[in-house]
Amino acid sequence: MPIRILDQATVGRIAAGEVVERPASVVKELVENSLDAGATSITVEMKQGGIELLRVTDNGCGIEPGQVRLAFENHATSKLQSPEQLDDIRTLGFRGEALPSIASVAHVEMTTRARGQESGVRLSVDGGRDMRVVEAGCPEGTTVVMRDLFYNIPVRREFLKKPQYEGSLVHDVVARLMIGNPQVSFRLINNGRTVFHSFGDGQLRHAVFAAYGRETAEKMVPVDAAQGGTRIHGLLGVNDLAKPTRAHELFFINGRSVRCALLSKALEEVARTRVTIGLYPMCALELTLPPNAVDVNVHPNKLEVRFRDEDATYAAVLELLGTAFQGERVLDFGRDAAPVRPVERTVHIVERPPMPAPQTPAPPQDERPLRDAVQPRTEAPTRTAIPPQAAEPPHMPPLPTQAPPPRAMEMPAPLTRLREQADPALSNRQIELIDVSSEEKPAQKGGEEYRVIGVAFKTYIILEVGEALLLIDQHAAHERLRYEAYCRDLEEGTASQQLLTPLVLRVSAREMALIQDNLALLNESGYAVEPFGAQDIRVTAVPHVLGKAELKPIFLDMLDSLGRLKSATLDVRRAEIMQMSCKGAVKGGDRLTDSEIRVLVEQMLQTGAPPTCPHGRPVVRAVQQRELEKWFKRIQ
Repeated sequence: MPIRILDQATVGRIAAGEVVERPASVVKELVENSLDAGATSITVEMKQGGIELLRVTDNGCGIEPGQVRLAFENHATSKLQSPEQLDDIRTLGFRGEALPSIASVAHVEMTTRARGQESGVRLSVDGGRDMRVVEAGCPEGTTVVMRDLFYNIPVRREFLKKPQYEGSLVHDVVARLMIGNPQVSFRLINNGRTVFHSFGDGQLRHAVFAAYGRETAEKMVPVDAAQGGTRIHGLLGVNDLAKPTRAHELFFINGRSVRCALLSKALEEVARTRVTIGLYPMCALELTLPPNAVDVNVHPNKLEVRFRDEDATYAAVLELLGTAFQGERVLDFGRDAAPVRPVERTVHIVERPPMPAPQTPAPPQDERPLRDAVQPRTEAPTRTAIPPQAAEPPHMPPLPTQAPPPRAMEMPAPLTRLREQADPALSNRQIELIDVSSEEKPAQKGGEEYRVIGVAFKTYIILEVGEALLLIDQHAAHERLRYEAYCRDLEEGTASQQLLTPLVLRVSAREMALIQDNLALLNESGYAVEPFGAQDIRVTAVPHVLGKAELKPIFLDMLDSLGRLKSATLDVRRAEIMQMSCKGAVKGGDRLTDSEIRVLVEQMLQTGAPPTCPHGRPVVRAVQQRELEKWFKRIQ
């Protein structure tokens, strides 16, 4: 077949395939144009998931009457004047492809009025043909209406999903752009109903609230840190806010919404111990870099970027994100947390057996290294409460404000009798209670009092703090404390303890090779290992945090892990730290003494240990007094 130049209609459809994939991509292009035009208010309306109709209205600068036709020409833009400007792009759009691409696959109508003009202009175009321009009365700004997407490309239209699914993608795009531009008021309307509306007050947390609700907005942790020419600020969601996919990882680079594997990797590395395995943190993070440090001209959809120095950017982001969790406390209910103090009294744990019977004394237990696990820290990241009135969009009903003061609960009968009345099966269970003398006074100086109530199922420590009951998983709590202690020892260079009697182990040739390849890593982690013959090694020092734990199985397990994990040094080290923490921590079902419980509780409440174990499982769960009173119908 002879070679020939394609006509403009065919070229337009081919180009549109890269820019316009579905209604959500149309919304992205139009809203980004509105933002570049300096709009402070943007409304997005859709019908049938945006397939039947999309309307984007803004109050931006508008387009001069003489340039309206030019806006629909291929590669026509006001945002780029020379090739050199590609290294210093500060606008969201610059390719001049969006409007002609959209117009080539749908019926499009634009009404625009430039600032200072007495009247506006209305332009209509159908499938890239029959362009019509007339004078029209309209407010300052621009409105673009798109109808019947892919009406002239039936094959492409068949690939669209159901309207509900396409509408959900439009929702996600508008929410992402709203969160990335909290200074702009956004409104999304679906089939005549307002889905959300932000105020555009510049508060990121308020924009998150409009998109995801109050609970999410209040629980997210702020971060704002800078290093050289790199700054990162925004909100992070871990623990209960973790999601099964990365869809809620929202990244913005110099104001541009992007998908970025490098930023995802850094975020997930920082949040690894605060998110359950298999889940992902959520975030709304803005990374500010010099424009010439990032290339946004990678793909027509402008969602992908390249960094000039990926390694340096990754290292900087990793360090800056880590500042979000400095001084994090285990006790944080989304309010300003005062220092937690114990009630000053003597407590005794007593066993209440189900029936009198001689009991065999429990075998002596090894001393558990609960003391001195972590150093106290006083600063904690705060999770900001959304003001009940200021953050409510006009279309939403007011959320409940502060609850009325809860009433004290009564205990009308002995616990044993109540257990039997509630469920005869419970009479066969054992529960440990704290016997507190009524004459002992709680501490009155500053901070917040706590009271240990007991231990359920030899695993969950029950604690009363303020107006809440806390259930602490003793294994997860001790594991977290050991992890924090190990990290601190590594930072301070005091991780090792010399063994009075060196540990001599016979290893395989593969294990010997692993040890020799990882000697530097082992030394960094607190181990002192040296060959001791052809098939033996001698361990003369181990991490201090291991205490009196059985060293041989722990060390052999660590060698197995080294064989499986051949990634970055940091990943290997962190995996090993987790492994050590699990091996040495108390387990669920272990019976702790009175003093061990007190030490564990005080360290968890007074230190900077986060409320998750190193694997991301929760350490503590809270039940508010108000919730308990609702259970027993004391309040409504």
